Amino acid sequence: MTGDHVILPGEIRTRAEIHAVFGGSPQRGIAPSIEKRSVVLFSDPEEAAVWGYQDGWLSEQDIQGPIYEYTGAGSDGDQTFAGARGSGNRAVLRHSQQGRTLHLFVRAGKVLGGGAKTHRYVGMFSLDDELPFVPRQGLDANGKSRTTIVFRLRPYGQFERSQADVLMPAPSTTAEFVPRAVTIDMLQSAAVTKGAFVAPDLRSANTSAMLTAAAKGKLVQVGKVHTPEFPRAASAATVVRQKKALLIESYAAHLESQGHTVGSFQIKIEGKNSTLRTDLFDATDHVLYEAQGASDRDSVRIALGRLLDYRRYVRMRDHRRGPGTVILLPGHPDRDIEELLQDHGTSLVYPTQNGGFERSL
Repeated sequence: MTGDHVILPGEIRTRAEIHAVFGGSPQRGIAPSIEKRSVVLFSDPEEAAVWGYQDGWLSEQDIQGPIYEYTGAGSDGDQTFAGARGSGNRAVLRHSQQGRTLHLFVRAGKVLGGGAKTHRYVGMFSLDDELPFVPRQGLDANGKSRTTIVFRLRPYGQFERSQADVLMPAPSTTAEFVPRAVTIDMLQSAAVTKGAFVAPDLRSANTSAMLTAAAKGKLVQVGKVHTPEFPRAASAATVVRQKKALLIESYAAHLESQGHTVGSFQIKIEGKNSTLRTDLFDATDHVLYEAQGASDRDSVRIALGRLLDYRRYVRMRDHRRGPGTVILLPGHPDRDIEELLQDHGTSLVYPTQNGGFERSL
C-alpha cells in the first residue's frame, strides 16, 4: 500500500479499487503483483459451491490462533504448482520468499445500480508455519475426481473474522480412500519440489522456510518452521519433517513394488469443519500407517495417538474389522517403546541398512 490509499479489514471495494492499491490481475482468483509486491486472493462462496468446495475459517483454533482455508487455482483436473497452470498457486506458496504480502478478499455483492462485483477485505495473511497447504480430494469442473490444493492461512495483524465466513460443519462422518497417485503425483514440479530454500517470513527475519522433495521430483512434504528464538531447534524440526516425508515416500514405493494398492484416507467428522488426512493406508493388507521423522518416546506417542483416532473411522467393504495399525519410524526405538506398542496392538516398521524395511511385533 502506498500513499493515502488504504483498505481496512471489513471494508468493501470493487476489483478496480483493490487493483489500484494491491495491483495484480483484475480478473483472476489469485492475483500476484510484482510492482505492489503483493499476492491478492479472492474467494467467492457462490462460485466455490459450483465447483464443489468451500473456503473459510475453521471453527476449531489451536494455540497459534485461527486458520482460513483457501482453495488454490484450477477448475479442471488436479491442481498443481507446476508451469503456467500452477503459477497462481506457486505465487501463494512463495509469497514470503519473494518479499510479497498476502491479502484476502471475500465476495460481498455488486455495486448498487451497477454490475461490478464488490469484495470485502478480510486482512493480511501468511501461510501456516507447520502445514502451509494440504491436498484434498474433490470433483473438477467435469465432475471427475481430482485433488485440490488447500492453503492454510494465518491472519497477520488486524483482520475480520466474520461468522458468515466460517466453514459449514460436516453433516455426517465420512472416510474416503484417496489413491496415492492422486495425492502425491499431482504436486510434481521440478521448479517447486527440488532442493530447499531459506527466506524471511513477514514476522521474523530468522524464520526458515524449507521445501523438501523426494526422488523422481515428487513433492512429499512442505513445511516452514517459525521458532525465531531457537534457530537450532527450528533447523532440527525441519530435518525431522524431511525425514518423515522421505520415509513415507520410500515405504510407499516399497509397498507398490510388491503390488500393493497404497493411498490415504480423508476423514470428515460430523459437526466439525476440519478434514483429517492419514499418512498412509495399504488397501491390499488393510493396514493404516502413521510415520514420524524421529524414534523418540514423544514422537511415538504422537503417532500412536493419531492411529488410535484414525482407525475408528477407516472401514473397507471387504473387511468387517478396523485396519491394522503400524508406526513407521526412521530407526528402531528402545524396548520399552516396543512394549507400549504391543499393549495397543500396533506394529513397528523401520528401514534397514541394506535399503529394505524391518517389521516387528
